[in-house]
Amino acid sequence: MEMRKIGAFISSLRKKQGMTQAEFAQRLGISHQAVSKWERGESLPDIGMLPAISRLLEASIDELLAGESKIVLVQETASVQSAAGEEQYIIEKPQGEESIDEEVSVAIEIEPAEAQVEEQEEQEEQDDDSNDTDDDSHPSLQAILRLAPFLGSDTIDEMLGYVEEGRLSADVIQGLAPFISKSSLARLVDKAALGKLDMRQLGGLAPFLDTEQIDRLVLQAEEGTIDWQVVQALAPFISRDTLDRLVDRIAAGSIDARQIVGLAPFLSRESIEKLLEHVESGLLGADILSSLAPFIHKEALEKLVRGMLEKTLTRSAE
Repeated sequence: MEMRKIGAFISSLRKKQGMTQAEFAQRLGISHQAVSKWERGESLPDIGMLPAISRLLEASIDELLAGESKIVLVQETASVQSAAGEEQYIIEKPQGEESIDEEVSVAIEIEPAEAQVEEQEEQEEQDDDSNDTDDDSHPSLQAILRLAPFLGSDTIDEMLGYVEEGRLSADVIQGLAPFISKSSLARLVDKAALGKLDMRQLGGLAPFLDTEQIDRLVLQAEEGTIDWQVVQALAPFISRDTLDRLVDRIAAGSIDARQIVGLAPFLSRESIEKLLEHVESGLLGADILSSLAPFIHKEALEKLVRGMLEKTLTRSAE
């Protein structure tokens, strides 16, 4: 699970419900500092609190843990004939779903676990002592970033603008990541793709980027306009189709196989098998096998090794 993505999702749902952190925390029976830590991606809610959070934010537990909304498909309307011959329609809904016409009132009274109370008290003490300052009059950047969950998108965008202008450290991007709007993320990707922003500054944004944006950055690496190390950082979030395409481009000689080896943990079985075929054909050197070995099916690896051994013995006999 990506804590920052979950935190950002909780933050957006809370704001959608029109609750402040303090109100949300009060309804859960915990401190607002605990909620703040969730939304900053520094910790996750206790599993026992998920049902209450789910009801308050009107999101399923699966959605909370995934950090994103999931579309629930309603079954198609079934047409039936009434006894009077009139056509009637019955809409079936998934089991467990409450009618949207029903008004549900839920009173939530949860006592936080002892360990969580201690954590909250410790965090409160830290927050009380956290009026960090660079000097007597200017609050530190860290103190400002701690306020990110409370800031509007306009203020977040303004801070990003200062980073792009070089007036603020790029570390700000990492701190603001869960709260950056989609349009601002797209702008940052555009600037990085054009070489106007150091790609290393975007490393922490990968969990929040769309698949299309990530694939675009991969394409830029293929074309040599950005460093291939960016692809390694984005690997867990690259689409399967794009990874398969990268493997196919090895045969065309447009990508160095050593660049793909670092992506091995995320490649499909079919792509791994293609790489093995390239080794068997001599297109790729056998030296990459040691890097791929942990991800190769045992039977396929043993078959390949036997074939290599047979060729070695044949050459020795000659």
